[in-house]
Amino acid sequence: MRFESRQRIMGTVDEVERAMLDPRYFEFLLKHHGVLLEVQPVEVQDLGDKVRRKVRYRPKPVIATIGPKRVPPEWFAFVETSTYDKKKKELTFSNVPTSNTISKMLVNTGTLRLRDAGGGSTERTMDGEISLKLPLLMKPLALIGEKVIQSEGLKILDGEAPVLNRFIAEVLRKG
Repeated sequence: MRFESRQRIMGTVDEVERAMLDPRYFEFLLKHHGVLLEVQPVEVQDLGDKVRRKVRYRPKPVIATIGPKRVPPEWFAFVETSTYDKKKKELTFSNVPTSNTISKMLVNTGTLRLRDAGGGSTERTMDGEISLKLPLLMKPLALIGEKVIQSEGLKILDGEAPVLNRFIAEVLRKG
């Protein structure tokens, strides 16, 4: 299933880029985002024109049980493996669940792009793919699962935009 999201961020492309790459942003995001229980940088490499990183995220669980079985919160945790290209203003990512069981079934990849939207603001677009690889008899559940995962992922992204705006205003511009 393909997905796309567009957001307007109240900062220049340079400010948005600096905020996204600022090591202080992880803690700020965790403190001010209502859905995330964990945001932990695992690895960040600045290679000049590119920044490679791995960041572990654990959102609040969206479902407590599947039938009679409890869903462990860890099933919702994932590691974003991404590369940000400073010249293209583009971040390519793959979100891999930390649970081996889930990671064998779920593929989530995409690209985030920044572009000047005028008036000191930036348009942030994200497009990508979410797909569940389920056994043949469970295929009808894949479409439902993909829609739920897409919806919850977009909620996380939508909840992050005001935090990013706040970080730019309160930390970048004042620091």
